[in-house]
Amino acid sequence: MTHFAPFTMQDRGLAYGDGLFETMRLSRGQLSWWPEHFARMSYTCCVLGLPIPDEIDVRVAIDSAVAQSGKSEAVVKLMYTAGSGQRGYLRAEPVEPTLAVLIGDVPAADSQWSVQGLSVGLLKQSGGIPIPALSGLKHLNRLPQVLARMAWTKGVDECLIQDENGLILGGTQSNFYWLENGRWFTPPIQGSAIAGIVRALLCRYLGVTIAPVSIGRLALAQAAALSNAVRGVLPIGCLAGRVLSVDQSMELVARWQRLCDLQANVSAKPLDSAWFALQRQVAVLDSGSQVRCHKMFGEKG
Repeated sequence: MTHFAPFTMQDRGLAYGDGLFETMRLSRGQLSWWPEHFARMSYTCCVLGLPIPDEIDVRVAIDSAVAQSGKSEAVVKLMYTAGSGQRGYLRAEPVEPTLAVLIGDVPAADSQWSVQGLSVGLLKQSGGIPIPALSGLKHLNRLPQVLARMAWTKGVDECLIQDENGLILGGTQSNFYWLENGRWFTPPIQGSAIAGIVRALLCRYLGVTIAPVSIGRLALAQAAALSNAVRGVLPIGCLAGRVLSVDQSMELVARWQRLCDLQANVSAKPLDSAWFALQRQVAVLDSGSQVRCHKMFGEKG
C-alpha cells in the first residue's frame, strides 16, 4: 500500500519539477489504455528514482476523482511528485510522494479536421540542451513545450519541432507520422519529444516504423498525422504550407479507432505493454536506471 503525502507549498514538484505526470482520456466512463499509462508511469519512476506506487492505490485515487466530477467524458491528469522537502536539491529520505488527480473537460475538436485536416507549422527546438536520460519521459519540467507553444504562428493547430540538425522530433503536444511509399513512419524519440502511448500502440499493432525524418524528406510525404492520448490520431491537411490529402490519413484514424474498440478485451499488464516493449528497444539510460528498471520488470540486467 502506498501512502501519499498531502500537497504543500514546499512540494518538490512545484519547486523543481521533481516528478512526473500522465494525461489520460476518460471515454464512456472508462479510462483508456490504463495499463499502458501505468507502465510508462512506473518506468519513469525508475528513471527518476521515485518509489513506484501501488497500482491499486493510484486507481482508487483516480476513480474517486472521476466519481466526484460526475463526468463520463473527460481528460484525467495525474501528477506524482517527490513530495515536500526542505530547501535544496537533495531529496529527503525516505521519499513521501504526493499524488494529485485533476479532471478537466475534453477540448473541443474542429468539425473540419476530418475533412480538411489540421494545419501544422514548423519550429526550431528551444529551451536548452535536452538531457538524454530524460528523453521521451513525461517529467514535470515542460518549459521547452511552454516556449514552443508560445511561438506558434496564428492559424496553425500544432507545430512540429526540429532540432539543430534539421531533424523532426515531433509536435509540441503530439507525436508525428508520415506516409511514404505506402508505409507509415514516426521519428525516433530524442530531444524534447515524448514517447507517447498512442505512438507505441501504432508501432506495435498497426505497423508504424521508426525512422529519422529531415525537413527535406517531408517533401516525400503522401499523407501525415498526429497523435496524443487525449485526441487519439488526427489527420494533417496542411504541413508547413504544403497541402496534403487527408484520405489516407483518415484510414489510419479509422484503424486506430478499431484498435480502441478492441481494448476492452485486452488485459495487458505493464510488462506486456506496447509502450514498455518499444521503450526497451530504444531506451538510453544510465547504469543505475537500468538496474532499477530490470528489477521492476523481473529481468536480468
